[in-house]
Amino acid sequence: MADKWDERKKALEDEYFVKKERELIAKLKAKKDEEAGQAVKEICHMRCPKCGERLKERSFQKILIDQCTGCRGIWLDAGELEQVAGREEGSWINRLWQRVEKQG
Repeated sequence: MADKWDERKKALEDEYFVKKERELIAKLKAKKDEEAGQAVKEICHMRCPKCGERLKERSFQKILIDQCTGCRGIWLDAGELEQVAGREEGSWINRLWQRVEKQG
């Protein structure tokens, strides 16, 4: 009788520890997946060509531009300068852009 009780007790202990190990493995896997996702985000974020810090998107006149979180420089993607210049008729940037286009 004592042997059967010991066997049952051992089986319950084994079951308990298997459950705990599965929970721990699931937590570790979730943490690893989160870290991997964070690493991908870090890689995907553009870096400032000047200082290497991360660029953050911000809105300027309803146009999304990139600003460096380090040196605060502004970086424009293809077509964004034309959008900014087009919205500012009569401004210095519009006049500059028109001059560049004529020379081009």
